[in-house]
Amino acid sequence: MKILAKSVAVAAIAMSMTGVAEARIQAIGDATADGSELLLNVVNYTAQNSYTLDLGVTIAQFLANPSQPLSFALNDNNFQSFASAYTAGDNVTWGVSGGHGLLNEETDLPIFGFYTTSVTNAPAAIDDNAADISNTMGKWNGLVSAIQTQDANANNLSTFKTVGQLGYTAVYGNDFQTALPFVAQGQLGAALAFVHEKVNAEDGLFDTGELEVFAGSWKLDLTGNTGSLTYTTSTVPLPGAVWMFGAALMGMLGVGRRKVIAA
Repeated sequence: MKILAKSVAVAAIAMSMTGVAEARIQAIGDATADGSELLLNVVNYTAQNSYTLDLGVTIAQFLANPSQPLSFALNDNNFQSFASAYTAGDNVTWGVSGGHGLLNEETDLPIFGFYTTSVTNAPAAIDDNAADISNTMGKWNGLVSAIQTQDANANNLSTFKTVGQLGYTAVYGNDFQTALPFVAQGQLGAALAFVHEKVNAEDGLFDTGELEVFAGSWKLDLTGNTGSLTYTTSTVPLPGAVWMFGAALMGMLGVGRRKVIAA
C-alpha cells in the first residue's frame, strides 16, 4: 500500500485559534495520536440557542474499549440555562462527534476519520474518500474554534449560546453544513447509533470511504434542569430456542433427582 504519498495532504487540518483564559477541546487537527476529544452538541431550533460540552474522552480512549458504558450528568450553569429555555415540544436535536486527522503511518488507517452519532444505524450514503472526510472534519474544527479558545485540554468546558452569538451551533445544522451526507443529530430521548467514517487504502489512493458501526448507542434525556447523556452497548437477547432447551434440561435434571430420592 502507498500511504505516505498522500499523508501530508490528508492529515493536515489546520485550525486557527485566538484568545486566552478559556479552555478548549482538543481539535482533530492537533498533532496527537489520541485524536480529538468527543463533543456533545445540542441545539434548540425553536428557542434559538445551543449547548456544547467537551466530554473529555479522546478517540484513542474511546477505541481502547468501545463497549465500555459512559455516563455524563449535565447540570452545569450553561446546561441549566439551556434547559430553562426549553419547552416541551421544542425542536431540539443533539449529537456526539469527533475525529482523528492523522494519516502518516499504516497504523493510522484503522483510526483515521470522522466519528459521529447517526439517526440511522448504517447510513446509505457516507463521505466518498479521505478528502471528503477531511472536509467534514474541517467543519467540525470550525465549530470547535468558535466555541472554545486555546488553553488546557484537561479542562472540559461547556457553552450556552443564543442566535447571533459567535458559537451558536445551529448554523452547522444536523449534517455539518451538508458536509456530512447523512443526518448526525437526532431528537431528545432518541438512541443514536455511533459510526466511524474511514477510508479503504488497499489501492493506495484513499478514494473509497468505509463505514464502521459501533455496537453501542448514545442517548440524551432531559429531566427538569438536568440532562443525562449515556453511551451503552445493548446486550443481545438469547433466542427462544435457547430458553426452551434450558427449561427442558432443567426438567430432565429434576426428574433424575426425583428418581434418586425415590430409590
